[in-house]
Amino acid sequence: MKIVHINFGLETGGIETMLVDILNEQCADATVYLLLINEQIDVNLIATIDPRVQILRIGRPKGSRNPLYITKLNAALLRLKPDVVHCHNHQIARLLWGRTGRRYLTIHDVQVPTSYFGRYDKLFAISDIVRQDVLQRTGLDAYRIYNGIRTEAIVARTAYSANDVFRIVQISRLQHNKKGQHILLNALRELVYSYHLTHLRVEFVGEGDSRIYLQQLTNELGLTDYVTFAGLKTRADLYQELQNYHLLVQPSLYEGFGLTVAEGMAAGVPVLVSAIDGPMELIDNDRFGYSFPSGDAHQLAERIRGLVLDYESKAVRTMATSARQHACTTFDVRQTASRYLASY
Repeated sequence: MKIVHINFGLETGGIETMLVDILNEQCADATVYLLLINEQIDVNLIATIDPRVQILRIGRPKGSRNPLYITKLNAALLRLKPDVVHCHNHQIARLLWGRTGRRYLTIHDVQVPTSYFGRYDKLFAISDIVRQDVLQRTGLDAYRIYNGIRTEAIVARTAYSANDVFRIVQISRLQHNKKGQHILLNALRELVYSYHLTHLRVEFVGEGDSRIYLQQLTNELGLTDYVTFAGLKTRADLYQELQNYHLLVQPSLYEGFGLTVAEGMAAGVPVLVSAIDGPMELIDNDRFGYSFPSGDAHQLAERIRGLVLDYESKAVRTMATSARQHACTTFDVRQTASRYLASY
C-alpha cells in the first residue's frame, strides 16, 4: 500500500507530533510519504521522522496565491499514484485536482468548518465528541480513531510525595482564548495570595501568539516569582521530564481531544482538566483524572489546593496509577496507526 499524508506545514503542535508518530509506525507496513505544502517546518521535529518515510516539500510561502505551488502539489501526487491520500487539514481538498487514490481526512477538533468534508471518501474523528460534532452539523458519520502517543517512551512517576516545591505544568500552544492559560494564572494568584501556598510553581511549555499577553498578565498579578515560560521542548526531553511534575493542568475553553493530557496520564502524573467534552472523554468523566468548571479560576484554585493538601494520599496515587494504565491501553500510537491502516 502506498500512503501519502498531506499537511500544510510541520511546526510543533499536537497534530504535527502525532502525525510524525503515525508516519513512523506505518512505514513498517507500507510505503509512506509526507507531503508538506508550506515552507513552515520545525527542523527538530522533521529530524525525528523515520528515514523510510519519504518527505516531499512544495515550499509554498504561507498564504501565497501563486498557482505554481498547487501545480507542484498535484504533479507530485500524479507521479506517486498513491492508494491513499490522507489529509490533516480540511482545506487541502480544495487544492487537489482529479483523483489520485482515495481521499481521507482526520478532523482534529470540534467546530472545524465543514465546507470541504464532502470531497473526502472517508472522515476520521479523533474522539467521540468530535464525531458527534460532525454528525450534528453535517449528518456525516466520521469513524472515530483516538489520537495516539508513544507511551513506551514516557518515563513514569513512581513517588507521590510533595517536596518543598510543588510543580505544576501546562503544555500547549500559548493561545489563551482556546487553551485558557490566563485562567490558570488567575487561579495561581488566589492560591498564592489568599491561601499563601507560596511553594507552588507553574511552568508553561510551548510557544504561541499569547506569550506576550500572558507574560504581562503574570507581571500584573504579581506572579513573576511563581511562573516560568519554558518555551518549546523536544518530545524526547518532555517525555523524560514529565515525571518530575506533581500535576498537569489543562484549562482549555474548547478542545476536541487533548494530547498532552494523555501524555501526562501515561507519565503517571495526576491531571486536572476543564470540564469540556474532549478532555472529559480522555479522563472518562473523572475516573482517570480531576476536573473543574470550564473558565472558573476560583474553582480551579480550589481543586489545585485540594490536590496539594491530599497529594500524598492513597487516593491520588491510585488515580494516577489507574490513569497510566488506561492511557497505555487506550491511547498508544501503535494502536492508532494500525487502526488507520485497517480503515484504509
